[in-house]
Amino acid sequence: MTGLVVLEKMGMFVLLMAMIVAATPGVAMLMVMMLLMAVGFAAAKANWVGDGFNQATSRLVANVFLPASILSSVIGVAPLFSGKELAVVIAGTFVLFGLCAAGGLVVSKLVPMPKQDQLVAWLSIFFMNNVFVGFPVVQAIFGEEALFCASLTNIPFNILLFSIGVSRLRAGQGQGRVTIREVFYPGLIATLVAVVVFLFQIPVPSLLGDTIKSLANGTVPLSMIIIGVSLSHVPILDAFKDWKAYLVSLGRLVLCPILTYFVLGLFLEGTTLGVMVAIAACPSAAMITILSLRYGIDDTFASRVNFLSTILCAVTLPIMTYFLL
Repeated sequence: MTGLVVLEKMGMFVLLMAMIVAATPGVAMLMVMMLLMAVGFAAAKANWVGDGFNQATSRLVANVFLPASILSSVIGVAPLFSGKELAVVIAGTFVLFGLCAAGGLVVSKLVPMPKQDQLVAWLSIFFMNNVFVGFPVVQAIFGEEALFCASLTNIPFNILLFSIGVSRLRAGQGQGRVTIREVFYPGLIATLVAVVVFLFQIPVPSLLGDTIKSLANGTVPLSMIIIGVSLSHVPILDAFKDWKAYLVSLGRLVLCPILTYFVLGLFLEGTTLGVMVAIAACPSAAMITILSLRYGIDDTFASRVNFLSTILCAVTLPIMTYFLL
Protein backbone atom coordinates (compact mmCIF):
# COMPACT_ATOMS: atom_id res chain seq x y z
CA MET A 1 0.00 0.00 0.00
CA THR A 2 2.84 2.36 0.85
CA GLY A 3 4.44 1.67 -2.53
CA LEU A 4 1.21 2.56 -4.31
CA VAL A 5 0.96 5.82 -2.40
CA VAL A 6 4.53 6.69 -3.36
CA LEU A 7 3.84 5.88 -7.00
CA GLU A 8 0.66 7.96 -6.91
CA LYS A 9 2.52 10.93 -5.46
CA MET A 10 5.26 10.55 -8.05
CA GLY A 11 2.62 10.43 -10.78
CA MET A 12 0.98 13.60 -9.47
CA PHE A 13 4.37 15.33 -9.37
CA VAL A 14 5.15 14.31 -12.96
CA LEU A 15 1.69 15.50 -14.04
CA LEU A 16 2.19 18.85 -12.28
CA MET A 17 5.59 19.27 -13.93
CA ALA A 18 4.11 18.45 -17.33
CA MET A 19 1.36 21.05 -16.81
CA ILE A 20 3.88 23.69 -15.73
CA VAL A 21 6.19 22.95 -18.63
CA ALA A 22 3.31 23.02 -21.12
CA ALA A 23 2.12 26.40 -19.81
CA THR A 24 5.54 28.05 -19.67
CA PRO A 25 6.25 30.53 -22.50
CA GLY A 26 9.20 29.53 -24.67
CA VAL A 27 9.52 26.14 -22.97
CA ALA A 28 10.25 24.40 -26.28
CA MET A 29 13.34 26.55 -26.67
CA LEU A 30 14.34 25.82 -23.07
CA MET A 31 14.19 22.09 -23.83
CA VAL A 32 16.25 22.64 -26.98
CA MET A 33 18.85 24.41 -24.85
CA MET A 34 19.01 21.46 -22.46
CA LEU A 35 19.49 19.11 -25.41
CA LEU A 36 22.32 21.32 -26.69
CA MET A 37 23.95 21.07 -23.27
CA ALA A 38 23.60 17.28 -23.53
CA VAL A 39 25.37 17.41 -26.92
CA GLY A 40 28.31 19.24 -25.34
CA PHE A 41 28.36 16.80 -22.41
CA ALA A 42 28.31 13.76 -24.72
CA ALA A 43 30.96 15.23 -27.02
CA ALA A 44 33.31 15.74 -24.08
CA LYS A 45 32.69 12.24 -22.71
CA ALA A 46 33.37 10.79 -26.18
CA ASN A 47 36.62 12.80 -26.38
CA TRP A 48 35.44 14.57 -29.52
CA VAL A 49 36.64 17.89 -28.11
CA GLY A 50 40.09 18.54 -26.66
CA ASP A 51 41.03 20.03 -23.31
CA GLY A 52 41.45 23.48 -24.83
CA PHE A 53 38.05 23.54 -26.56
CA ASN A 54 36.13 25.34 -23.83
CA GLN A 55 38.85 27.90 -23.17
CA ALA A 56 39.15 28.83 -26.85
CA THR A 57 35.45 28.62 -27.71
CA SER A 58 34.26 30.50 -24.61
CA ARG A 59 36.69 33.29 -25.48
CA LEU A 60 35.25 33.39 -29.01
CA VAL A 61 31.67 33.42 -27.73
CA ALA A 62 32.36 36.06 -25.07
CA ASN A 63 34.32 38.35 -27.41
CA VAL A 64 32.41 37.90 -30.70
CA PHE A 65 29.08 36.06 -30.57
CA LEU A 66 27.66 37.55 -27.36
CA PRO A 67 28.52 41.16 -28.30
CA ALA A 68 26.87 40.47 -31.66
CA SER A 69 23.72 39.25 -29.87
CA ILE A 70 23.62 42.37 -27.71
CA LEU A 71 24.04 44.68 -30.69
CA SER A 72 21.53 42.67 -32.72
CA SER A 73 18.90 43.34 -30.05
CA VAL A 74 18.75 47.04 -30.99
CA ILE A 75 19.07 46.69 -34.78
CA GLY A 76 15.74 46.95 -36.57
CA VAL A 77 13.78 46.03 -33.43
CA ALA A 78 11.26 48.28 -31.71
CA PRO A 79 12.53 49.17 -28.20
CA LEU A 80 10.63 47.99 -25.13
CA PHE A 81 10.89 51.34 -23.37
CA SER A 82 11.69 54.98 -24.02
CA GLY A 83 14.99 56.69 -23.33
CA LYS A 84 13.57 58.24 -20.16
CA GLU A 85 12.79 54.79 -18.78
CA LEU A 86 16.30 53.52 -19.44
CA ALA A 87 17.72 55.01 -16.22
CA VAL A 88 14.97 53.30 -14.20
CA VAL A 89 15.76 49.93 -15.80
CA ILE A 90 19.51 50.30 -15.19
CA ALA A 91 18.77 51.21 -11.56
CA GLY A 92 16.61 48.09 -11.43
CA THR A 93 19.57 45.93 -12.52
CA PHE A 94 21.64 47.24 -9.60
CA VAL A 95 18.73 46.55 -7.22
CA LEU A 96 18.56 43.03 -8.67
CA PHE A 97 22.19 42.35 -7.77
CA GLY A 98 21.72 43.96 -4.38
CA LEU A 99 18.86 41.56 -3.62
CA CYS A 100 20.93 38.59 -4.77
CA ALA A 101 23.83 39.74 -2.59
CA ALA A 102 21.52 40.03 0.43
CA GLY A 103 19.97 36.62 -0.20
CA GLY A 104 23.40 35.07 -0.65
CA LEU A 105 24.64 36.58 2.61
CA VAL A 106 21.71 35.11 4.55
CA VAL A 107 22.05 31.63 3.04
CA SER A 108 25.85 31.52 3.48
CA LYS A 109 25.47 32.41 7.16
CA LEU A 110 22.66 29.96 7.87
CA VAL A 111 24.29 26.92 6.23
CA PRO A 112 27.18 25.57 8.35
CA MET A 113 30.33 25.40 6.25
CA PRO A 114 34.03 26.41 6.29
CA LYS A 115 34.81 30.11 5.94
CA GLN A 116 36.14 29.81 2.38
CA ASP A 117 33.03 27.88 1.30
CA GLN A 118 30.86 30.57 2.93
CA LEU A 119 32.51 33.15 0.70
CA VAL A 120 32.04 30.97 -2.38
CA ALA A 121 28.40 30.34 -1.44
CA TRP A 122 27.73 34.06 -1.08
CA LEU A 123 29.33 34.88 -4.43
CA SER A 124 27.59 31.95 -6.16
CA ILE A 125 24.20 33.37 -5.14
CA PHE A 126 25.30 36.98 -5.68
CA PHE A 127 26.34 36.43 -9.32
CA MET A 128 24.29 34.47 -11.83
CA ASN A 129 25.09 33.13 -15.28
CA ASN A 130 23.31 36.03 -16.93
CA VAL A 131 25.22 35.66 -20.20
CA PHE A 132 25.49 32.02 -21.22
CA VAL A 133 22.13 30.99 -19.73
CA GLY A 134 20.21 34.21 -19.05
CA PHE A 135 20.47 35.80 -22.47
CA PRO A 136 19.34 32.69 -24.42
CA VAL A 137 16.49 32.11 -21.95
CA VAL A 138 15.29 35.72 -22.21
CA GLN A 139 15.49 35.55 -25.99
CA ALA A 140 13.52 32.29 -26.01
CA ILE A 141 10.76 33.48 -23.67
CA PHE A 142 10.39 37.19 -24.47
CA GLY A 143 11.87 37.55 -27.96
CA GLU A 144 14.94 39.22 -29.40
CA GLU A 145 13.78 42.73 -28.50
CA ALA A 146 14.03 41.88 -24.80
CA LEU A 147 17.70 40.90 -25.11
CA PHE A 148 18.80 44.54 -24.88
CA CYS A 149 17.08 44.83 -21.51
CA ALA A 150 18.83 41.65 -20.33
CA SER A 151 22.20 42.90 -21.59
CA LEU A 152 21.98 45.87 -19.21
CA THR A 153 22.68 43.42 -16.35
CA ASN A 154 26.24 43.27 -17.72
CA ILE A 155 26.87 46.71 -16.23
CA PRO A 156 26.39 45.88 -12.52
CA PHE A 157 27.69 42.32 -13.05
CA ASN A 158 31.13 43.45 -14.20
CA ILE A 159 31.44 46.43 -11.89
CA LEU A 160 30.46 44.45 -8.78
CA LEU A 161 32.21 41.17 -9.62
CA PHE A 162 35.56 42.78 -10.39
CA SER A 163 35.41 45.11 -7.41
CA ILE A 164 33.60 43.54 -4.45
CA GLY A 165 33.89 39.95 -5.67
CA VAL A 166 37.57 39.95 -6.53
CA SER A 167 38.56 41.96 -3.45
CA ARG A 168 36.88 39.36 -1.21
CA LEU A 169 38.45 36.43 -3.06
CA ARG A 170 41.92 37.90 -2.83
CA ALA A 171 41.37 38.17 0.94
CA GLY A 172 44.49 40.23 1.46
CA GLN A 173 46.74 37.82 -0.45
CA GLY A 174 47.94 40.59 -2.76
CA GLN A 175 47.46 38.51 -5.90
CA GLY A 176 47.22 41.16 -8.57
CA ARG A 177 44.91 44.11 -9.05
CA VAL A 178 41.69 44.54 -10.96
CA THR A 179 42.34 46.33 -14.25
CA ILE A 180 40.06 48.52 -16.35
CA ARG A 181 40.43 45.97 -19.13
CA GLU A 182 38.94 43.23 -16.91
CA VAL A 183 35.87 45.33 -16.14
CA PHE A 184 35.30 46.67 -19.66
CA TYR A 185 35.33 43.38 -21.55
CA PRO A 186 33.66 43.15 -25.04
CA GLY A 187 30.23 42.20 -23.64
CA LEU A 188 30.04 45.35 -21.52
CA ILE A 189 31.43 47.50 -24.34
CA ALA A 190 28.77 46.08 -26.70
CA THR A 191 26.11 46.90 -24.10
CA LEU A 192 27.28 50.51 -23.85
CA VAL A 193 27.38 50.81 -27.66
CA ALA A 194 23.86 49.33 -27.84
CA VAL A 195 22.69 51.95 -25.32
CA VAL A 196 24.09 54.72 -27.55
CA VAL A 197 22.49 53.20 -30.68
CA PHE A 198 19.23 52.87 -28.77
CA LEU A 199 19.20 56.41 -27.35
CA PHE A 200 20.15 58.16 -30.58
CA GLN A 201 18.43 55.73 -32.96
CA ILE A 202 21.61 55.40 -35.01
CA PRO A 203 20.91 53.63 -38.35
CA VAL A 204 23.02 50.54 -39.06
CA PRO A 205 23.90 49.64 -42.70
CA SER A 206 22.08 46.51 -43.84
CA LEU A 207 25.29 44.61 -44.67
CA LEU A 208 26.71 45.23 -41.20
CA GLY A 209 23.36 44.52 -39.56
CA ASP A 210 22.95 41.20 -41.40
CA THR A 211 26.49 40.16 -40.44
CA ILE A 212 25.85 40.97 -36.77
CA LYS A 213 22.55 39.05 -36.78
CA SER A 214 24.21 36.03 -38.43
CA LEU A 215 26.84 35.95 -35.70
CA ALA A 216 24.15 36.39 -33.05
CA ASN A 217 22.38 33.24 -34.27
CA GLY A 218 25.34 31.15 -33.15
CA THR A 219 25.30 32.38 -29.55
CA VAL A 220 22.69 30.02 -28.10
CA PRO A 221 24.02 26.69 -29.47
CA LEU A 222 27.66 27.48 -28.72
CA SER A 223 26.87 28.77 -25.22
CA MET A 224 24.90 25.65 -24.31
CA ILE A 225 27.54 23.31 -25.74
CA ILE A 226 30.22 25.08 -23.69
CA ILE A 227 28.20 24.58 -20.51
CA GLY A 228 27.67 20.91 -21.38
CA VAL A 229 31.41 20.39 -21.87
CA SER A 230 32.13 22.15 -18.56
CA LEU A 231 29.66 19.94 -16.69
CA SER A 232 31.39 16.82 -18.01
CA HIS A 233 34.46 17.65 -15.89
CA VAL A 234 32.61 17.86 -12.57
CA PRO A 235 32.63 14.73 -10.31
CA ILE A 236 28.90 14.12 -10.57
CA LEU A 237 28.44 11.72 -7.65
CA ASP A 238 30.27 14.00 -5.21
CA ALA A 239 28.16 16.95 -6.32
CA PHE A 240 24.88 15.06 -5.93
CA LYS A 241 25.84 14.00 -2.39
CA ASP A 242 26.66 17.55 -1.18
CA TRP A 243 23.48 18.75 0.58
CA LYS A 244 25.04 22.15 1.26
CA ALA A 245 25.49 22.70 -2.47
CA TYR A 246 21.78 21.94 -2.92
CA LEU A 247 20.80 24.62 -0.40
CA VAL A 248 23.08 27.21 -2.00
CA SER A 249 21.74 26.26 -5.46
CA LEU A 250 18.15 26.70 -4.29
CA GLY A 251 19.11 30.08 -2.84
CA ARG A 252 20.33 31.08 -6.28
CA LEU A 253 17.48 29.54 -8.27
CA VAL A 254 14.45 30.10 -6.02
CA LEU A 255 15.14 32.75 -3.37
CA CYS A 256 16.64 35.30 -5.80
CA PRO A 257 13.80 35.34 -8.37
CA ILE A 258 11.18 35.53 -5.60
CA LEU A 259 12.93 38.51 -3.99
CA THR A 260 13.33 40.12 -7.40
CA TYR A 261 9.68 39.68 -8.30
CA PHE A 262 8.29 41.22 -5.12
CA VAL A 263 10.81 44.09 -4.80
CA LEU A 264 11.31 45.12 -8.43
CA GLY A 265 7.59 44.59 -8.99
CA LEU A 266 7.09 47.78 -6.98
CA PHE A 267 8.43 49.93 -9.84
CA LEU A 268 8.85 47.65 -12.88
CA GLU A 269 6.20 45.74 -14.79
CA GLY A 270 5.47 43.68 -17.88
CA THR A 271 8.31 42.32 -19.97
CA THR A 272 10.94 44.36 -18.14
CA LEU A 273 10.03 42.77 -14.81
CA GLY A 274 9.85 39.37 -16.49
CA VAL A 275 13.37 39.77 -17.88
CA MET A 276 14.73 40.65 -14.43
CA VAL A 277 13.02 37.66 -12.82
CA ALA A 278 14.31 35.31 -15.54
CA ILE A 279 17.87 36.62 -15.08
CA ALA A 280 17.53 36.22 -11.29
CA ALA A 281 16.44 32.59 -11.78
CA CYS A 282 19.64 31.62 -13.64
CA PRO A 283 22.31 29.27 -12.20
CA SER A 284 25.50 30.51 -10.57
CA ALA A 285 28.16 32.18 -12.70
CA ALA A 286 31.02 29.97 -13.88
CA MET A 287 33.29 32.97 -13.26
CA ILE A 288 33.14 32.23 -9.51
CA THR A 289 34.94 28.93 -10.10
CA ILE A 290 37.46 30.55 -12.44
CA LEU A 291 38.22 33.43 -10.06
CA SER A 292 38.42 31.07 -7.08
CA LEU A 293 41.20 29.18 -8.85
CA ARG A 294 42.94 32.39 -9.80
CA TYR A 295 43.05 33.73 -6.25
CA GLY A 296 43.99 30.53 -4.43
CA ILE A 297 40.55 29.51 -3.15
CA ASP A 298 39.54 25.83 -3.28
CA ASP A 299 37.16 25.62 -6.26
CA THR A 300 35.57 22.27 -5.31
CA PHE A 301 32.46 23.75 -3.69
CA ALA A 302 32.12 26.41 -6.40
CA SER A 303 32.20 23.70 -9.11
CA ARG A 304 29.57 21.64 -7.31
CA VAL A 305 27.22 24.61 -6.91
CA ASN A 306 27.72 25.61 -10.54
CA PHE A 307 26.97 22.04 -11.66
CA LEU A 308 23.92 21.49 -9.46
CA SER A 309 22.41 24.94 -10.07
CA THR A 310 22.79 24.47 -13.84
CA ILE A 311 21.11 21.05 -13.72
CA LEU A 312 18.35 22.11 -11.30
CA CYS A 313 17.69 25.22 -13.39
CA ALA A 314 15.96 22.99 -15.96
CA VAL A 315 13.25 22.37 -13.34
CA THR A 316 13.21 25.55 -11.28
CA LEU A 317 13.28 28.07 -14.13
CA PRO A 318 10.03 26.85 -15.76
CA ILE A 319 8.40 26.77 -12.30
CA MET A 320 9.56 30.30 -11.45
CA THR A 321 8.44 31.73 -14.79
CA TYR A 322 5.09 29.92 -14.55
CA PHE A 323 4.18 31.14 -11.06
CA LEU A 324 5.83 34.58 -11.07
CA LEU A 325 5.23 35.84 -14.62
